[in-house]
Amino acid sequence: SYYTGGVVDSVAISSDGEYIVVGSRDTRIYFFDRDNSTPLWSYTTSGIIYSVDISSDGEYIVAGSADDKVYFFEKDSSTPLWSYETGNYVSSVAISADGNYIAAGSNDDNFYLFQKDSDDPLWEYSADGDVESVAISADGENIIVACGDESIAFFDKDSNEPLWTADFDAYVRVVTISANGDYVAAGSDDGLFSAKSFENVSKIP
Repeated sequence: SYYTGGVVDSVAISSDGEYIVVGSRDTRIYFFDRDNSTPLWSYTTSGIIYSVDISSDGEYIVAGSADDKVYFFEKDSSTPLWSYETGNYVSSVAISADGNYIAAGSNDDNFYLFQKDSDDPLWEYSADGDVESVAISADGENIIVACGDESIAFFDKDSNEPLWTADFDAYVRVVTISANGDYVAAGSDDGLFSAKSFENVSKIP
């Protein structure tokens, strides 16, 4: 099935393929069941939706918007459980498999970590530049952040002090992390970088 509601900047799908969330330049978040091209619901913001993610079971949805906000939903309602306003547009969001932890990166130079029951961040981190991309491990224990100062930072969920950082000579566009948090990869303007553990950080040619 398919649906056209404007230029799509972000999509995510639940682990079982049952639910899909779409972020569109028509300023809407769309939530679909896989068997129907008509959305189960949509929600209109006041900005382009740059990033969306969904929990493994499809129960929780997070979206980041050009209206500077992070939006958090349950699948059965188009009314957000909460929203949080940052200081600039939200470029990247990620959610743990169980939906309990939400990571968000903003062009206000900050990274934010939330727990699903509150719009008050557990903590935030100053990245000294726009946060282009964030990723979180399946259990929510570890987070990787692409910082605008041409570095990446790796966190445990319980502290805003990075476990380690790695510097680049180029802007970091995207980061990802394995389900168990043991491996991360990042793409920058000059190539691909891999960090295999806290102690062993190496660049892939």
